Amino acid sequence: MTLAEVVDERMGGTSGALYSIFLSALAQGLKDVASSSNAADLAVWAKTSASALSTLQKYTRARPPSRTLIDPLTAFVEALPKGLLGAVDAAKRAAEDTKKLAAKAGRAAYVNQDELAKANVPDPGAFGVAVIVAGLAGVEGPKA
Repeated sequence: MTLAEVVDERMGGTSGALYSIFLSALAQGLKDVASSSNAADLAVWAKTSASALSTLQKYTRARPPSRTLIDPLTAFVEALPKGLLGAVDAAKRAAEDTKKLAAKAGRAAYVNQDELAKANVPDPGAFGVAVIVAGLAGVEGPKA
C-alpha cells in the first residue's frame, strides 16, 4: 500500500483526498525521474513538488490565501527551489497567517467568520501541513 493510499483510506474527508492527490502526483514525478536518473536532489524535489501542486490544483478551487492546507503547501512548494529550510519556514509562516484570513474554501468557510477571527487560531489543515514539512526536514514544527 502506498503512502497516498494510506492517507486516502485512513484520513478520509477532503484533506485526505487532497493529500492523496498531491502525494500520488509527487510519487509519480519522482518515479519518472528515477527511470532516467538516480539523483533526487533539491532541484528534482522542487520540480516534482511543483508538478504535484499543479495536479492538485485541478481538483480544488482553493488558492492562497484561502485559509486551507493549500496556503502552506503552496508556500512550501514555491520556496523549495531556494532550499528546504527556507521552504519549511515559508510553510510555517503561511500556516500562521491563516489566523488572519477569512475562509474562502474548506470547512472553515461554513463557520461564522467573526467567531473564527476572534478565536485567532490557524487553520487546522494548514497547521498540519506545516507540521508535516517540518518533520520531513527534521526541524521543529509550529507551536500549537
